[in-house]
Amino acid sequence: MTNPRVTVLCSGFGLGFYIPGLLAARGLEKRGIACDVRVFEALLKPEKQRRIDDSRIAYHHHFAAAQLATRLPKDMRDSMDAEAAQRLIEQWEHEEREHFIALSGNWVYLLDLYRERRIRAGRSAPRVDLLYVDSDYSPSWRSMKRFVPDFGTRYREVWLCRAESGAIQRYIPIGEDKPIPYGDRRESYVVHGGGWGIGTYRSEAEELARLGIALDIVVYEEEEAARQRRGNRCFINDPAWRAWETAPGERPSFPPFAELPPEGKPAYRIPLEHHGLYGVIRQASGIISKPGAGTLIDSLASATPLILLEPFGKHEAHNAALWRELGLGIPMADWRAAGYSREALRPLHERLLAAKSKAGDYIEEYAEALGALRAKGRGREE
Repeated sequence: MTNPRVTVLCSGFGLGFYIPGLLAARGLEKRGIACDVRVFEALLKPEKQRRIDDSRIAYHHHFAAAQLATRLPKDMRDSMDAEAAQRLIEQWEHEEREHFIALSGNWVYLLDLYRERRIRAGRSAPRVDLLYVDSDYSPSWRSMKRFVPDFGTRYREVWLCRAESGAIQRYIPIGEDKPIPYGDRRESYVVHGGGWGIGTYRSEAEELARLGIALDIVVYEEEEAARQRRGNRCFINDPAWRAWETAPGERPSFPPFAELPPEGKPAYRIPLEHHGLYGVIRQASGIISKPGAGTLIDSLASATPLILLEPFGKHEAHNAALWRELGLGIPMADWRAAGYSREALRPLHERLLAAKSKAGDYIEEYAEALGALRAKGRGREE
């Protein structure tokens, strides 16, 4: 084995394709496996990076525009900075990188180029896990199936959960603390719209606040907190932070996170163990959100029931259907019909505990497979 370092390939286009990669890297490093994390958007041309910010603002304020975008296949090759992409491939070649975990389909273009270079040089093909964090193909993977339809034949496809089979196969652990018993949790509910603040969460929060239900609301602009009912807590990821912007020598990090005080500015802190919101979620009685990949991972890891809002695209519709069929989530309309009962969610908590106990730990699985490869390589050398 030439280089056992694992390269984790993420995307900053939504935290659901970034935070799980960071969690995977942290988990492997705890097992003594060196990791690097790369963010695809760092390879884009500067004007394309600026356009991401424009899209984020538009999607935050106009859910219909966000929904439309999921239906339009995108070939990202023309958006990439060719020189930056070439430098990265040459770096991998120089360092003889062999092991990759990719969470976004956009990385397939570079992985294929690198694979071809290694094979032409008489080296083995890289070992790549295509890690699907949604229960069906998200837009980047769906686009890739259109532009490079056979990509799955060259790499190992790994699903955490699969709508097609109706099962949860693996989970990504978050921290080392066990889920909090349901009776010991706060009688409050986390409300958010995913990494970009997309969807119907704001109108639902307003209605629940009028009913006096305690909420922990994630806002995406500091001024949004002023419109929330007093007594509810507000949290925020630093709006100025970008996953793909790191200073030379710095590693990608979890988003700076803070609770918004009633007066004054938030004191942002960069979490080390896991993303900041997870510490709030694991103490909550439920998550009220669209069913994105990161939300499913948070729900399962913490055994926190998911109250399902309108999904963002077909992949999230599949996520919602899976969580509902397995009894791990409940549509908002059904929870409303149950009188917003906290006790109606307790069985979901119990089923989440059971589902996690039956699923495999992806980090442990990967570490064991890598250890077996190392042992096999040492055996050949001896």
